[in-house]
Amino acid sequence: MDNRVYKIILADDHEILLDSLEKLIKPEKDLTVIAKVNNGHELINRVEISSPDLCIVDMDMPIMNGMISSENLLKKYPGLKIMILSMHSEKSIIKKMVRMGIKGYLTKTCDQDEFLFAIRQVLKGKSYFSNDVLESVAKEEILPEESDDLQKISLLSDREREILKLVCEGLINKQIAEQLFLSPKTVDNHRTSIMKKLEVHNVVELIRFCLKNSLI
Repeated sequence: MDNRVYKIILADDHEILLDSLEKLIKPEKDLTVIAKVNNGHELINRVEISSPDLCIVDMDMPIMNGMISSENLLKKYPGLKIMILSMHSEKSIIKKMVRMGIKGYLTKTCDQDEFLFAIRQVLKGKSYFSNDVLESVAKEEILPEESDDLQKISLLSDREREILKLVCEGLINKQIAEQLFLSPKTVDNHRTSIMKKLEVHNVVELIRFCLKNSLI
């Protein structure tokens, strides 16, 4: 990511959710919410006026839903980045959205860290699909190529992600153990699990994997 501030439009028909999402994004210095809209028609109009870097769109909206508005926008602006935030994880819907050109799809059960991580992945030109979505289409060959790595990442626990970051920062097991108040043996077990899930065999491969997927 560079030093620019990325412009985001939020589209959802629930004001409470819009306000909550805006509050999550507001502390991030590289992100700003430039508009909040309540339906797909308003979204299309706002995109034409504002030229956002990313639209975060709910599927269920009145007047024009998220699928139709996203389809119309991507036909007119093929380079526009759209991320779906929805309660739906049905395979048929996800397949249609991915083939349409959607690069991110989160369910509303995601947490704050995953939400912000997904935003930055999509802004970098990558794809991000939440674990619920990956499980829904696990046997379907419809996701972008890099989703293989994303599926591996989704297998990591919060503790494993934490340890992965410290390993990539160059800390050894003893230092990680001291920082996280764990035993070195526990850290070693986590490292073994991380490397197995990510299908890497040494620290060099692990760091290369993290760099490739913008985890560090």
